[in-house]
Amino acid sequence: MMSQISGETVEVANGHLSFEIYDVSANMLSVITDLLVDAHGFTAGDESVIGLDEVVTELSKGGVKLGLGWDNWTGAYLMAFCKDGDKLLGEVSQSLSDELAKPEYSRYIDHRGVA
Repeated sequence: MMSQISGETVEVANGHLSFEIYDVSANMLSVITDLLVDAHGFTAGDESVIGLDEVVTELSKGGVKLGLGWDNWTGAYLMAFCKDGDKLLGEVSQSLSDELAKPEYSRYIDHRGVA
């Protein structure tokens, strides 16, 4: 059973980078938002779109927006939409991964999909 959270940076269908955080609950979005706002100077978007199986919001820094979302198939993600977003995502992904690997975040692991 997974005991710590880890993230992986991948290229997604839009041709840009996404930091994927697998098998976590939707509650992880507020944690990621707080970490990015407090430690990295992001501004949280005013609105989130909340569906039955997906939650999506935006974060921005220096005029560059990143999508922050969660879906019930994989977990949470932080996604770039442009080259500047790829760079920004690259700057924060390792720090975010290191922070989320700490034991106090294990309560956000969604064990339903974990063997």
